[in-house]
Amino acid sequence: MNSKLVLEKIKNSIAEFETVGEAGAIAFLILEDQFQISRMDVLLEKEIETSISIDKKIDSILSELKSGKPIQHILGKVEFYGRQFLVNPNVLIPRRETEELVHLILENNPDLSEQLIVDIGTGSGIIPITIAKERKHCEVYAVDISSSALATAKRNALLNHAKVSFIQADILIEDLDLPKSNIWISNPPYVLEKEKAEMQTKVFEHEPANALFVPNHDALKFYERITQLASQHLIKGGELYFEINEQFGREVKKLMEEKGFRDVKIMGDMQGKDRFVFGRR
Repeated sequence: MNSKLVLEKIKNSIAEFETVGEAGAIAFLILEDQFQISRMDVLLEKEIETSISIDKKIDSILSELKSGKPIQHILGKVEFYGRQFLVNPNVLIPRRETEELVHLILENNPDLSEQLIVDIGTGSGIIPITIAKERKHCEVYAVDISSSALATAKRNALLNHAKVSFIQADILIEDLDLPKSNIWISNPPYVLEKEKAEMQTKVFEHEPANALFVPNHDALKFYERITQLASQHLIKGGELYFEINEQFGREVKKLMEEKGFRDVKIMGDMQGKDRFVFGRR
């Protein structure tokens, strides 16, 4: 059967409960997963062989989608920086903004040989694993409070043949036993509790709340603590990178400067929203 026609059929089914743009993206993920074909294959209208079992599987996926379950959890995987990562309800589904953060770090550091990198709140492990794969001969650590998240991250490290050391710790109350580091990175919880009303239900119902939300009255608690720890563990000239809530760029910049960081910059994402803050110790 013509792959483009199959794609359109799936997309039309999804468009009954999703936006047209989202329906197209999801439809391709389903097609790719079930038939192992590329976007180019679809553009060239490659013929694919359907079957009763595949049709039933697609119907099952569509039913789960309609119930609000994210496609990434249904398929159990997501692509990030050109690699496959396992995801589940114990970890956040990677966002494109985080891919931009990783790209920023790599662009600023073309050579990380013999350097020590630390990722705080690692979740599925996408940041440290990607850096370990893209920059050889660096030593990478990943920290998270959740044993379930770390289990997923460890599986992703094995899947991608990446050497990463994982540490379970609550950084809000624990110190970290780490050697002096060159780079610290964190994409901590930063969505205000009051912003939940503006979010899609499938986000907060299917992703870990402790990795998403912070109290309205204490929005910067993770940034304050991580900046404090980084100021103790980074070498002179070491770098600290944050992904942030767009509302708090200036506040994060100020607290970094108050802890002795210099050349602190706020950078926007591809949508033009303040999304990253970084500086040197």
